[in-house]
Amino acid sequence: MVKHTQHKVQPRLMIVTGEASGDLHGGALAEALFSKNREIEIVGFGGKAMQTAGVDIQFDIKHLGIVGIIEVFFHFRVILKAFRKAVALLDQGLDLLIVIDFSGFNLRLAKAAKERGIPVVYYISPQVWAWRAGRIGAIAERVEKILVILPFEKAIYDAAKVSCEFVGHPLLDELAVFKKDHAFPIYRKQVGQSPVIALLPGSRTREVNTILPEMLESVRKLLPDFPGLTVMIPMASSLSESLIPDLVKDTPFPVSLKKGSIYEVLFKADLAVVASGTATLQGAMAGTPMVVVYKVSFLSYWIAKLMVKLKAVSLVNIVADEPFVPELIQGECTSERIAQEVDRLLKDSMARQAMHENLLTVALKLGRPGASARAASAILKLLNQRQQCKQTQQAKVSEGRVVA
Repeated sequence: MVKHTQHKVQPRLMIVTGEASGDLHGGALAEALFSKNREIEIVGFGGKAMQTAGVDIQFDIKHLGIVGIIEVFFHFRVILKAFRKAVALLDQGLDLLIVIDFSGFNLRLAKAAKERGIPVVYYISPQVWAWRAGRIGAIAERVEKILVILPFEKAIYDAAKVSCEFVGHPLLDELAVFKKDHAFPIYRKQVGQSPVIALLPGSRTREVNTILPEMLESVRKLLPDFPGLTVMIPMASSLSESLIPDLVKDTPFPVSLKKGSIYEVLFKADLAVVASGTATLQGAMAGTPMVVVYKVSFLSYWIAKLMVKLKAVSLVNIVADEPFVPELIQGECTSERIAQEVDRLLKDSMARQAMHENLLTVALKLGRPGASARAASAILKLLNQRQQCKQTQQAKVSEGRVVA
């Protein structure tokens, strides 16, 4: 009788994202995974947050900061290069693929993983509730489990019979860490002539180049009424370090650029002008009154207008299910309109206070801290189940060989 010795193989996972917010959540998830199982190896597509957490970064997402439908075509080569690199990593052998947001890229990658017998977990799902609902079919085919972070998403996937778990929003974990390590000012009901305005122009080069100049010009228009105002801008790690400094160097008002946690800016600001995206929820958690803005190419906007069926654009208004934060989108995203809305909110303390309270109500809907840990537990549970199944199959094969 031949005795077979089983060697313990180190589980190998890959996390793939394409945006700064995904890198942030991927980093928190990686930390949670390592804390629960130090034997795993994680490679990935990400940025500084994932790298700091211990992920072996195989592709820097600075090259994938693309916004808009049409704009994707102008970056086809870099996307194709990234995709080929990701598929090559699949071919090297993985026990599990974890994809975060970035749906156009990640759903194709999930298909490639499925063809190779690699299970896929989708963390932070595509926004099928906003547009292209037909993607649910592709998700059901290619994804083993989906972990959602918005409270209303689970019902959508349950109805489509996709294995789904609501884990809460990982931003709550980031906020909990910030509150533990920092003292922050109490919300100011009166701002006078020296307000602090936060400008959050996004995390992708194209959107920053498009939106930040309008933001800065709107602040310049406010100077006659608010001569003592100051501006704070958080700089996303996904951007070139020189991009924002170059754009703000000639401003006629003080600008403070901040690296690190976005909450350091939001908690100190009396009001924020925010590019639509994850940052609107971060603003809600900080309770910072805001104006939401966004602009893409005309053709991208026109196509999106045909495809997206929502009464609001920003996540904060979508979660609220009753838009209360002003949204200045496309043609409305001008320095004049931004200045008008900011001026109105700065001068109307009652409107600002009402928005502050509504934002905190939205934050309560996002669940409780611990999303990254819950997501990690769900992922490791699936990984263990797959490994046990594989070991059982290998044992049966080995027994068959011994008998033979």
